[in-house]
Amino acid sequence: MDLRCVGCNPHYYSVISDYFEKNDNAIEFLRAHGVLPRAVNCPHCDLPCKYREDRHTWYCGRWKKIAKTKRRKSCVFSISDYSGTFLQGTHLAPYKVVLFVNHWLQKYWDHQTVTKCIGMSRPTSVDWRSFCSEVTQNWWLQNQNSIGGAGIIVEIDETLLVRRKYNRGRQVSHVWVFGGIERVSKKKFIVPLVDGDRSADTLIPLIKKYIKPDSMIYSDKWAAYRNLKHLGYKHLSINHSENFVDPHDPQLHTQNIERLWRDLKEWIRRPGIRAEYLPQYIARYLFITENSNSPLHSFFVEAASLYPPQGGVQRDQPSPVPVPLDEGTSSESE
Repeated sequence: MDLRCVGCNPHYYSVISDYFEKNDNAIEFLRAHGVLPRAVNCPHCDLPCKYREDRHTWYCGRWKKIAKTKRRKSCVFSISDYSGTFLQGTHLAPYKVVLFVNHWLQKYWDHQTVTKCIGMSRPTSVDWRSFCSEVTQNWWLQNQNSIGGAGIIVEIDETLLVRRKYNRGRQVSHVWVFGGIERVSKKKFIVPLVDGDRSADTLIPLIKKYIKPDSMIYSDKWAAYRNLKHLGYKHLSINHSENFVDPHDPQLHTQNIERLWRDLKEWIRRPGIRAEYLPQYIARYLFITENSNSPLHSFFVEAASLYPPQGGVQRDQPSPVPVPLDEGTSSESE
């Protein structure tokens, strides 16, 4: 657990009990995770600023002598507590931000719950869903590392994730993803396939990028995998039209990657999903499942890293994440 963490509680209802309508608790929680600053230095005086709680503002106000005169002037530097942080620009009470994220990190979440129970408007809820997606997508980009290695079994597969309808349902398009998972450690990667392209020209570069040489790759008989033995991998395959487990070698199967696909589809499948929003759904799934022991703690540590408060090292901001269709909204209603 991160050393900045104070009073983390991973239980959904405990978070509600600890922070509902308790701004002081929420602010301390956010400071403990580095989301809000504990101190700000004046850039002009290079001395600690004072904090004005009623305005959530850091200010200097020190008197400095004007050169070659007997007069003095006050330093006018001041800055919002939220400046540069995950909360920048929001008018929400801090406890509502904590409770929104707590709910968003649950498998089955919905806008209706936060609008009714927290008192957020629907547009605000949609905006904060986008902000949260930005954090998990950044985490995904930073943590989507290569897997496997000498003697390590990696199961690979592609799957049709969803069928989507648009233009009032007159046209149907398929959304495919490709992925791999280590059999023992369960380390994994998942990438969307542009236009559902599952050819060797698309899959082989992904395999080279995400699977280390000398790995033992298990797959089905898809033609794109035919030459893996010539690319520095050990490769065994099974014909799924005949068996899902090789009758002569019980270790030859792809049940782990199939289980991953079932779990992923259960998390993200919903009416109206569109291909351009798929990365944020995948990122949310991976973030929550990879940080299942402390999702709220991990989320705010990541948010603090992406949006460091004043005095922290600034990072280039990612492109805005598009806002997806709301859950349960059919694309035919567009």
